[in-house]
Amino acid sequence: MLCPDCNTYAAEDDIVCPRCGKLLDRQPTEEEELMSFRQGRHLRRVQEELPPPPAAPGSTGASRSFEDIRPRETAETTGAYYTRRESLASTGRYYGLEEGMIDNAPLAYGVSENPTVMAISQRNSRTKRRIRMKRLVNWAYVLIACILLVIVLAVGVYVYLTRTPGGQVLMARMGEDATAAAMWQVGQEYLNTGDIEKAIEYFLIARQKDEEAEEPNVTGLLQLGSAYEAEERYAEAEEVYAYLYTDVVPSAPDAYRAQVRVLLAQGREAEAAQLLSQAYTQTKVANFRTQRLEILPSIPEATVLAGYYNAAQTIELLQGQDCEIWYTLDKFAVLPQDGILYEAPLTLSEGEHQLRAVAVNGDLVSDPMVSTYQIYLPTPLQPDSNLAPNTYTKKRAISLRPGSLTDEELEKNPGYAATLDDPVAQTITMYYTIDGSQPDQDSPIWDGTPIQLGLTGGYVTLKAVSVNGYGKQGNTLEVRYKFDVNPGHRKVFSVEDTIGSLKLGTTTREDFRSKYGAGQGPEMVVLNTVEGECEQYTYSWGYASFMKIKSGWVLADIRFSDSTFEGPRNTKIGMAENKITSQFKDFGQVVGATGIKRGLYYENEDKQGVISILSNGEKIVYYRVGTADGHVWQLEYYIGKDGACDAIRWFYER
Repeated sequence: MLCPDCNTYAAEDDIVCPRCGKLLDRQPTEEEELMSFRQGRHLRRVQEELPPPPAAPGSTGASRSFEDIRPRETAETTGAYYTRRESLASTGRYYGLEEGMIDNAPLAYGVSENPTVMAISQRNSRTKRRIRMKRLVNWAYVLIACILLVIVLAVGVYVYLTRTPGGQVLMARMGEDATAAAMWQVGQEYLNTGDIEKAIEYFLIARQKDEEAEEPNVTGLLQLGSAYEAEERYAEAEEVYAYLYTDVVPSAPDAYRAQVRVLLAQGREAEAAQLLSQAYTQTKVANFRTQRLEILPSIPEATVLAGYYNAAQTIELLQGQDCEIWYTLDKFAVLPQDGILYEAPLTLSEGEHQLRAVAVNGDLVSDPMVSTYQIYLPTPLQPDSNLAPNTYTKKRAISLRPGSLTDEELEKNPGYAATLDDPVAQTITMYYTIDGSQPDQDSPIWDGTPIQLGLTGGYVTLKAVSVNGYGKQGNTLEVRYKFDVNPGHRKVFSVEDTIGSLKLGTTTREDFRSKYGAGQGPEMVVLNTVEGECEQYTYSWGYASFMKIKSGWVLADIRFSDSTFEGPRNTKIGMAENKITSQFKDFGQVVGATGIKRGLYYENEDKQGVISILSNGEKIVYYRVGTADGHVWQLEYYIGKDGACDAIRWFYER
């Protein structure tokens, strides 16, 4: 291997350089291996023949000396070499380490007659290359490094701006596209500095981004609403707040508070109160309910507390403010629009009543007052009669009396016993019937006049009820009697009772006109008893009307006022009222308490006989009968003030 200081060849087992004495590295370099290969091992023999280096003056006792192998100035022309040696102590440096000490002449490599000179030249060449590399700068590498640095910086800036929250905020501030969070933050910065228009612009962009991502920002939307409020753009603010409490967070109170604030700022108290009710329902925040009550009028009050009463109650409605009061007893009515304006006290009679009332001041409507009253009036006792049910062979007159209880029965019925001292409850009116109908306020009143029974033979039923001063009706007395007397049983009006050969709903228009003449017409008329229009033909005796059915036109209504026709059972024009009624069943019931009717007989609505008394003194005696196919025929006798029949009408009801 070669010594790194003097380039002297050393054997593989040498530890120090045989020339300069430097400790050798036992791991030869690639260059040393190459040099050893070129020079060959004969270089060692040449070096061994060289004389030992002389001792330098003044260097006695030095541990080591070095040979100055620098060429003289005439080395280029003479090829001589300089053999003077200098001590490290006298020069303070190794030879060949400075530019002025290096021979610039070219050296040949390989086997040479002067191996020392070749080694020196090789060392000088290597040292020269090292010094040149120290002094030269490769600007291409510098440029590439700079470009790479710029690229790295650009990528870093890009990543920071696009991937970090801080970078996105910077992008938003520069007016570039950024995340919704950055837009909300920059919008808030503008809002804090008073630039509301710019804040709204950023807020709207952020809101759109959130909606696209379906991730609404509640805090940001509240800020947007506040910005709209600051600009008095109340419609836009309402839209934002309504969106929050309707679609985003119905249970959060902030949006409700903001919306109420907007409504009150516009004087829309009624809407604010309604929203406060919704807010209380959704959030259960008690403050919403309190605020609502402060806005609305106070609730009306009733002078009678809700509860159970056994007498009619007169109730007043009070309200401390100057407000209208609207009330209703209909549980399905909507207040105030379906209510009744309160102007005077109202009276509640028997039954269960739910009284509701609200106070109204302009558009503001209070919460409703709701009171339920259960009023059960004293019930009068069932009346009694003085005639027991039985079969009788002659007419009888009977009387009625109010019902009563024995002392023992009163003890068992303390509720009724308590009404004995109530004069209103003990004011009793008794209504009765003998025509078979149910007694009501249109029926005859028992006034002490005996009731005549058995005017005709057959069965007759007495029915009577008591009504007290409160209008409360008791149970019905019902007693059936049988009379075997003359005249005998009279029949009720039936479908066999016709006028001549005519039959309602069957006689055709052609048959009628061929027998009684064409008449004048037809005139299209509407009968309230027949569906659709009818043809009416006028005659000297009256008129006849026909209705259209599938088979054609048939008789529906006929009225006459002369002797051209006769009524059923030989009744005719000019006959007295009592003569007509004697042909049909008549129990002899007197005119009712209202004076508008007298019942002849009653089995049901479609089978009855009644005398209707008109206000001008005229009367109409009518009989009704139901047909087998579900229709009704009605026969009417018009009685004039003189008591005689003026006209007869027979018509069909669909």
